[in-house]
Amino acid sequence: MQVPFVDLKRDSAQIAGEILAAVTSVIEGGRYILGPEVEAFENEYASFCETAHAVGVASGTDALLLSAMALDLGPGDQVIVPSNTFIATFDALARTGAVPVPVDPDPDYYTLSAADVAAQITG
Repeated sequence: MQVPFVDLKRDSAQIAGEILAAVTSVIEGGRYILGPEVEAFENEYASFCETAHAVGVASGTDALLLSAMALDLGPGDQVIVPSNTFIATFDALARTGAVPVPVDPDPDYYTLSAADVAAQITG
């Protein structure tokens, strides 16, 4: 069975005008980092999540690193992660000095099982 790739051109055609207007606003404003568009996104996302604050970051790697830093993870801390995750998960933890502990996912559900996680807890 062949699974077709996502057709981004087709999918974005419906909102192309909105995308172009947003990009044009950023270019004309000359603020490629932070700026009113990021602030608007953070406010709208916080509202969507029904929370007081949200922080926009440049990438998923930055989000993982910021989360690890907010949790004050550092040398000696072990963090259990799925073994089939993207390398950024390991990298973000390693940058704080924490030690990623990979756990294989359950072959039936493709998620971590409580028993497998419990077996890796050392402290």
